[in-house]
Amino acid sequence: MLFKEDDIRPKALMAAKEALLEEDKEFLRSRRSEFVQAACPACGSGRSESWAEKEGFSYHVCRECRTVFMNPRACEELMRSFYQRSKNYAFWNKHIYPASEAVRREKIMMPRARRVVACCEDAGLRGGTLLEVGAAFGTFCGCVRELGFFRRVIAVEPTADLAEACRGKGLETLQTSFEGLELPASSVDAAVSFEVIEHLFSPAAFLERCGTFLKKGGLLVCTTPNIDALGTLVLKEKAKVVDHEHVNYFNPESLAALFERTGFEPLEVATPGELDVELLMNALAEDAGLRESHPFFSRLLLRPDEAAQAALQELLKKSRLSSHMWIVGRKR
Repeated sequence: MLFKEDDIRPKALMAAKEALLEEDKEFLRSRRSEFVQAACPACGSGRSESWAEKEGFSYHVCRECRTVFMNPRACEELMRSFYQRSKNYAFWNKHIYPASEAVRREKIMMPRARRVVACCEDAGLRGGTLLEVGAAFGTFCGCVRELGFFRRVIAVEPTADLAEACRGKGLETLQTSFEGLELPASSVDAAVSFEVIEHLFSPAAFLERCGTFLKKGGLLVCTTPNIDALGTLVLKEKAKVVDHEHVNYFNPESLAALFERTGFEPLEVATPGELDVELLMNALAEDAGLRESHPFFSRLLLRPDEAAQAALQELLKKSRLSSHMWIVGRKR
């Protein structure tokens, strides 16, 4: 295992934010009258059925492509208001990200930067421009710049304190929403967006807008949770990844189909996650009811056998059953 959950989500800080998280949830629940019905965010089908209820929110599964999505969901204006006022996000930005940045840089962002560069090398994009949408602390952009592959690296970040953190790293930073971003059409060679599309009212509109900035043959790299993963297949809505912030849960096939219908050729869909086994172990250890409901996994995982756990994690990666999903698409 490259890292543990506590390395990137320190337990003490995660516990400290719980009250703020509940305030965020209550804000959305109190505005349920402003929620709207949604079609499948992957294939656009209006044919769906109930998948689960959790903490006052409803989730449907598409009958056509098996994408899970919150339905009804906050309208676009309410979503913007939610993220602008979110106390949980403010806490992450002020405390959790700074406390875990060194580990995130070494164990997540630098390997990710090398992987993006390798994809772009294969596509003949050396010396071009890379755009990151939702750059946060600028850790990824800093890693990419350090590798020296791209001539220009642009960080797009709407939050003032995070944009300032990007500038503090000497990055070219555009403090704007993606909707307000002004760049020439077909001026970007590669665009990346990590853990963003699961939060969006319309992922299709987001991908189409990314396509307007990309040159023909340019690459778009995204990461997002995989609903067809160990945690959600075993625990369903009890998995921590199912929450009020995530409104879209793709699987490898439906995510590739979404890229196809928004003008991209999917080149790679993979699930290179590292934490699935540990997350399920933690969930079982914390909840006697889950242990009783899942005796097989309790027996398999709640014993000191790190080699077996590591082997299972590798199997999940190879089988595209890890919860962390990665996709590379080429603009047609």
